[in-house]
Amino acid sequence: MRTVLDARTSSGYGSRSRGGMHSVLDVETALAAADTAAQLRDRLAAGEKLSGPGARRALTAAATTPRFEGRIVPATFAKKAATFLARDGAILFDNPDAMLIRAFKRDNALCEPGSGATAPRQHDCQPGCGNTVRTDTHARQLRERADEIDQLAASSPCPLGKRLRANAGRLRETADTHDATAQPAEALK
Repeated sequence: MRTVLDARTSSGYGSRSRGGMHSVLDVETALAAADTAAQLRDRLAAGEKLSGPGARRALTAAATTPRFEGRIVPATFAKKAATFLARDGAILFDNPDAMLIRAFKRDNALCEPGSGATAPRQHDCQPGCGNTVRTDTHARQLRERADEIDQLAASSPCPLGKRLRANAGRLRETADTHDATAQPAEALK
């Protein structure tokens, strides 16, 4: 929704709302970020390891982000959500399509978010970004996806099959890199 309803297209000329959809998006984004931090805390407590340039920031954010426990969200929460999201470098965003978490810091983001952006561009996650964090679960998911792609490649025409196998190989390399560089939470403190 953030991609579709950016400030250029949904506010300004012809808009009659004062906060409207953007405040709702801030609330939902803040709740999703709190859920991501809680899930990361749970994974670390279960013994999973972290890798990636944003691992230390993610560990700190997971430890300091409050857990949302299903309370009713009052109307005043929209302002708190916007303030929460403005904490550059301390907000965690899950990207299940890229099989990683981003400890979002605007200066490190390769997705080139706007200067006032409070969230990364979900659809434009780039390899080598300084915000990326992977867990052992992400490495497992990368390998599972590589296996699925290999199955598709087996029944695809030669040129397409070759590209699919190369993509599966890249996913496995990413998972292997995680395994080689991952550290437990205690080592990152």
